[in-house]
Formats: sequence, structure tokens, C-alpha cells
Amino acid sequence: MEPLAGTVVLFDIGGTLASVTLSPDGDRVEGLLVYPHVWSVLEELRGRGVRLGVVSDPGPLTPEDIGRALELAGLRRFLTPELELYGPKDSPAIFEQARERAGVVDRVLFVGEDAAERGQAVRAGLLVAPHPRLALAVLDGQAPLRYLRVTVPPAGVGEDWPAALRDLPLLPVHLTGRDGTTVYAIGTTSAAARLDALGFRVDRLGVEDEPLTSELYLLRDDRQLSSGFLVPDGSSSDVLGTGPLARTVLSSTDEGLVVAVPAGRSVETYHFPTARHGHHLKLTAPAPASGRVGDLTARAAATTVPPRVTAEEQRILEATVRPQEITGHLARYTGAEPADGGAVITSRHVQHPDNGVAVSALAADLEGIGQGRFVVRRHCFPHEGQQLANVEAEFPAAGLDGVVLVTAHMDSTGARHPGYRPDVDPAPGADDDGSGTAGVLTAAGAFRALDAALGVPRRAVRFVLFNAEEHGLVGSLAYARDQALLGTPIVGVLQMDMIGWDDLPDRTFELHAGFSGSTAVEERSLALARTIAELVPQVSPTLPAPQLYPHDGEWDPAEGRSDHHSFQLQGYTACLASEDLFAGPGPGAPPAEMNPQYHMPTDVSVNGGYAADIARLVTAAAWVTATR
Repeated sequence: MEPLAGTVVLFDIGGTLASVTLSPDGDRVEGLLVYPHVWSVLEELRGRGVRLGVVSDPGPLTPEDIGRALELAGLRRFLTPELELYGPKDSPAIFEQARERAGVVDRVLFVGEDAAERGQAVRAGLLVAPHPRLALAVLDGQAPLRYLRVTVPPAGVGEDWPAALRDLPLLPVHLTGRDGTTVYAIGTTSAAARLDALGFRVDRLGVEDEPLTSELYLLRDDRQLSSGFLVPDGSSSDVLGTGPLARTVLSSTDEGLVVAVPAGRSVETYHFPTARHGHHLKLTAPAPASGRVGDLTARAAATTVPPRVTAEEQRILEATVRPQEITGHLARYTGAEPADGGAVITSRHVQHPDNGVAVSALAADLEGIGQGRFVVRRHCFPHEGQQLANVEAEFPAAGLDGVVLVTAHMDSTGARHPGYRPDVDPAPGADDDGSGTAGVLTAAGAFRALDAALGVPRRAVRFVLFNAEEHGLVGSLAYARDQALLGTPIVGVLQMDMIGWDDLPDRTFELHAGFSGSTAVEERSLALARTIAELVPQVSPTLPAPQLYPHDGEWDPAEGRSDHHSFQLQGYTACLASEDLFAGPGPGAPPAEMNPQYHMPTDVSVNGGYAADIARLVTAAAWVTATR
């Protein structure tokens, strides 16, 4: 390889070089864990004479705090001290400063996962790359980069075709099909030509260098899917038919529209007025060793035991997962009552200032619930030029291996309301997903009580609230990818998303486990969902048997529409519990009972008894999975 003297490469830290967690207050670095694939990139760059640095927004942290974390992680030995720059990346200023510090050089490259930050770097005259795996390709002149759709021909199904992709300057971001035989990727023009020569079917999407300053999303036009072929009833023509948004559509597929959202524009502007639950999905690079590109074997199998709870476990569950716990937690996150510190949270939307207030309140709540037993952290990730955080509380293991996750998303939106302004307008999101958030907080309290009373061996349990779900599962995608990269042995993920709306007397609810990307992942996820279902008579007997998806070969309509999907993408076992969001399963099933206040500022209340019954059921299943 030729030397690259006269070159400077600057990296973002969180989400690009490492997984970053902060203290509950967000005022110190708790962990900076370097992704395994980063080391070889840094070694090769340094070996070819490249000077390396970082450009990072420290937020409330000091540069000294971050420097210590880089030192402990082993990264600082690669860095040139004068090329460590800290400050906001919402303008070209910090990147212009980086050019000045670099001195007289041939080129400066910024590598970062966030398109908004890359856009500012381009404005400052820097080269950019969206991932460390593509940095050398850009420097070696293999660019331009572009979006590609790579399809395996029928003769190649069953062959070791993923190996050919791994050997190229190509970054997969999405796979479709039961065998994962269609891959959306970011790749160089030389990689596309090589795939042509190997016999892959390659579609060049968009224009050259579009991936440098955009993010790829899948947008589902649910009204068109419902109306059917040749019925001109879709919403996409209203939003994407003309103007600048029309130019961002790359292709139309059975899954939805593939769109390149440019830097400086939010995916919020693509909200279709008749969209159903989970209508956006950000397409992002999975862990290199994930089951999607490579082998489809599981990282860890879900526990398979008879799902029974003891009389004492049942008593504690009934005493700790009640309607008053659900509604009490919910009131603090919908503005009905003050949250921690006396603030009133009117919206949890990622563009609203109260989102940060909610993150702080959740961390404080989980610390209080844990009574010193939980390890509470903020898991940080970039999105649309912001630094956002998921909130995680881990109950450390007591004698058994593996990790069980109880999860929901904490953000909200009122985007169905005409003229909605996400940065100022209210979005209480009581059902979506204040109900799931309250369910997770209640489950955490129940686990604390179960452990104190019984003291049985158990796996580590994490209670995780994801941010930016409403923008395409962004927070859970970042979290699940990090866990896969770090090799976390997650044995099951139980997600609660919209568990509070029930207006009809039959009290129907749903469990979703479908994942068309892998039969093995789907089967394990379905086994976890059946564990929940079989516990109904024991812990929530007033609920009917759940509507369980997939069923009799039917496709799961919630696939890819909530945060459990982010973990399935990485090969983990995961399922979703929800209210009756979809019609089915089966032709004789009752219609969906969708909340009419979905994504409206009027989503202000839930059925506390119904939500508690579902939360108790999920809590019991998590306890069984953690202790058996």
C-alpha cells in the first residue's frame, strides 16, 4: 500500500470509534468501549503515515474528561495532540479550525456516522467518509461513493456470497428477503464494478457521492399498502410528488420507499398523514459480525423452560405491577405532574428541549427505583446533528450468565396534527410510548422487589428506554449495534410499545416476533413471545390469549416497526408486546383497535388497568427468562 504522508484523518468518537456511556447526570464518561473493527483501520492509517485526530462535541463534559477516557480506552496513542478538537459541530467553524491546525497538508478527511456533521465538514472543505471501513477507500481514490442495491441471482442462493462483499470497499446498511439476498449498501464505484464482474445484480441508486451528506431511510406508505395495486390512494404522492423532497427518493420496493434524507433536513418532514405505527426505518450499518451479512447463527439462544411462576412470585408481581404504578409514572412524563426536579415535561420529541429533561428524569427515576442496586447510564448516539441518549439501568447478574432486556421508547411526537412544530408544540405521547415507558419503570420496581424477597440466581437484567424511535428506531439501532459489536450475550429482549389503549370490552392485545431476515432468529423470537402468552392465565387472567404473530405463515405486520427489530437485525432474540394495533391474525380475527389519538397532541391518557396487565405479563416473562 502506498504511503499517505501529508494526510490528516479526523474521527468523531461516539458511534464512529466507540460506544460511549455517561453517568446518570451526564457529567462524566462512564465507559468508552472501542469497536473491534476500529483498531485495524487506525493501525493501517498510522502505518501509512497519516496523522490522526478527533473532532467531538463534549456537551457538558470537559476536554480533559474525554482525554482521560480516550487514554483509558487505548485510543490516545494513535492521536496527534494538536488534532484533538472539542466543540459544537453545528457549523463549519470547528472543521475550519481543524484545517488550520493540520497545517500544510494534501487533504483532511472527517469520518463520522452523522450526515449533518459530515455536511458541515464538507462546507469547510474537508473530505468525508460515513464509516471507518470506507475511510481508506476515499483516501486511495476509489471514490466516489454511492448507494447500491445488490441482489444475489437465484444460482447464488446458498453460496458463500457474503464473503465476496466483505472483501470489497462496501458497507451494507440493509438486507431483505428470507435469505437476505438483496443488500442495500454504500460502496465505491470500483466495488460496484467488481460485483458486476462476479455476477451480482447491481443497481446504482441516486447520484455519485450522495452518501457523503445524506442518511438512508425506508418510508412506508401505509395508505397505499392498504388500498392495493392500481388504486391511487397513497400518501407519498402528496409529500414526495414535487419539490426538493421528490429528488431524494431512490427507489420504490415492496417494503416501502428508499429515500436519501440530506444533511440539514429532518426525516420529520417525511411524515405521511395516514402512516401507521412504525412507518420509518433508518437503514444503518449492522455490526460486521452480525447474522445478516455473514452467518445467521444466533449470538445467544433464548432460555427454553416451562413458563411457570411460583405463588410467591405471583403475589409480588400482583403487588408491584398495578394500575397506580403505571399512571403514577405516566403523569410525570406527560406533563400531568412535575417530573424529577420540578420540571413539567410537555413533549419528549427529540427536537423539543424537554427531551433532555425526560432523559435526566428517567435516569433519576431508575436510580431511585434501584436503591443503589442498579447501574444507571446514558448511552449516547448522534442524530441529525444532535447528541442524544438512551437511558439504561442494569441490575447486575446474580449467578447466571447472559443478559435480559426490558425495553420501551421514551420519545414522542404529535406529527399527525396539522402544522405541528416539534420544537415547541406539546406531544405528551401517553400511549405512544409513555405507556411502555411506565411499564419499564414499573417492571424495574417489580424486579427489585422480587430479588429482595427471593434472592434466587438470575441473569443480568437491563431496563432500557430508547430515544428517537419516532425517527426510525434510531436509538435502539445504535444501542443494539453497539451490544453486538461488544459481544453482549443478550438472551432475550422484551419490548413494550403502546400498551395503554383499550376501548372495547374484549381487551385484545398483540405479541410480535416476525423477522423475515432469518428463520432461526424468528423461531427463537417466537419462542420468547410464546413464553409471554403462556403466562397469561397465571399473572394477568383477565386478558384473553394474545394475538400472536407470525401465524400460520402470515407475515408479521409489525416487523421492522418497533425497537425489538433493531435487536433481531443483530441476530438477537426479541419480541414486542402491544395493544391491538393490527387486524388479524387470520381472516376471522377482529379488526384493529388503533388509538385515534396516535401521534396527536391529544394522546394524554391510557387505560391503566389494561396497561398494568400487559406490563405485569412482560415483567413475569422477563423474570422467568432471567431466573430459569
